[in-house]
Amino acid sequence: MRMKEDHMKNGQLKPGYNVQISSEDQFILNYTLHQDTNDIHTLRPHLENYEYLYQNLPETLTADAGYGSQENYELLSEKGIKGYVKFNTFDKEQNKAGKKRKEKAPFHRDQLYYNEKEDHYVCPMGQRMEKIAQATKTTKSGYRQTVSKYSAKNCNGCPIRNVCFKGKYNRVIERNHALEHYKQKAREHLLSELGEIKRRKRTADVEPVFAHIKSNRNFKRFTHRGLDKVELEFGLHALAHNMRKKSA
Repeated sequence: MRMKEDHMKNGQLKPGYNVQISSEDQFILNYTLHQDTNDIHTLRPHLENYEYLYQNLPETLTADAGYGSQENYELLSEKGIKGYVKFNTFDKEQNKAGKKRKEKAPFHRDQLYYNEKEDHYVCPMGQRMEKIAQATKTTKSGYRQTVSKYSAKNCNGCPIRNVCFKGKYNRVIERNHALEHYKQKAREHLLSELGEIKRRKRTADVEPVFAHIKSNRNFKRFTHRGLDKVELEFGLHALAHNMRKKSA
């Protein structure tokens, strides 16, 4: 996998492990190691390990945009966990530049009116955009997503066509309604008063744990090989970290 620390600056692939932790007040409650570089695919096994250890699941979960996916939002919903998990464009949406871009983009698909009852969109000129296709996409983990396509009937001669879209034919948009639903719920949670508190707390909770272990304790490389051995190795570091916190 590609490492964050790339001293040669050549993007060289190196053997490594993706370490995930759950923490509270900078105490490590749960840790798992993965051979997958993408954090998205680590949430399910991480929660399974948490449930195995404590015979219970957390009531809430806070995570950054690396974990925001339809599969993970659905997982949290099924488990009854209230998630404060960003999606990949959340921060971009919330900054001033992002809000200004949205205000200046009235033709973006997110700005189009959607009639949920009749399942069609309405273009900026008032033309219905009917569903023309529905496809199922399978992710790397085997999760299946449904994507719908909607098309305007006749864009020829439209006075705002050049600013609406650049294609040669009628405008077509794709929408994943399930994902949009989960993103809206995530947006509501994250922007709530409690959501803002949890976002600030996550930055001051999880990140310092990794910083302490890597920088203060100088643990940047595993000395063993094989998943079982490195799990034990990191477990000893996690135990030592918690004991230092307890005695501090």
